[in-house]
Amino acid sequence: MNNTGILLRGYNEAEIEDLRRLERAAHRRYLSLKEYEKFATAPAINPERFSTGTTKVAEFAGHRAGYIIVQPLDDMLYIASLMVDDGMSGKGIGQKLLKWAEDYASASGVSGTCLATFRAPRWNAPWYRKLGYAEIPEGRIGPNLQAILDRHATFLDMTTRIAMWKPTGACPE
Repeated sequence: MNNTGILLRGYNEAEIEDLRRLERAAHRRYLSLKEYEKFATAPAINPERFSTGTTKVAEFAGHRAGYIIVQPLDDMLYIASLMVDDGMSGKGIGQKLLKWAEDYASASGVSGTCLATFRAPRWNAPWYRKLGYAEIPEGRIGPNLQAILDRHATFLDMTTRIAMWKPTGACPE
């Protein structure tokens, strides 16, 4: 995927509402899946989440196209949110944001990147698998990631979810 026209930069607080609108646009794709429709209309991410870790914004052709929020967690870098505007899908934006996170994890000296996502939609776990992610072994789930998964269990069906990781330096299969 050629993603050379994508610029990554830090976010600024003045654009948080625009990033939240971008998230809403990204979630529109869930409307095509009956069992996931409710996520298309769920509230946007809490504005405070943008400052809980490191946030990078992707621009494509001069427009905000996506963002990623990462934070250190249990000797890994947790991908708290990765969003790409639905109209920008397929341009390599998510891949570039994910590669940035993997490089950041490597430079930080942590063991890898991790995340929690849905198992089924092709833009969730199947997409991460293509990029070298696998289900995280139960023994690698630290107390902080477990706390996130436990919180998810209060409002999500965990049979539809998967915790994934990619060790630092791992290549896609």
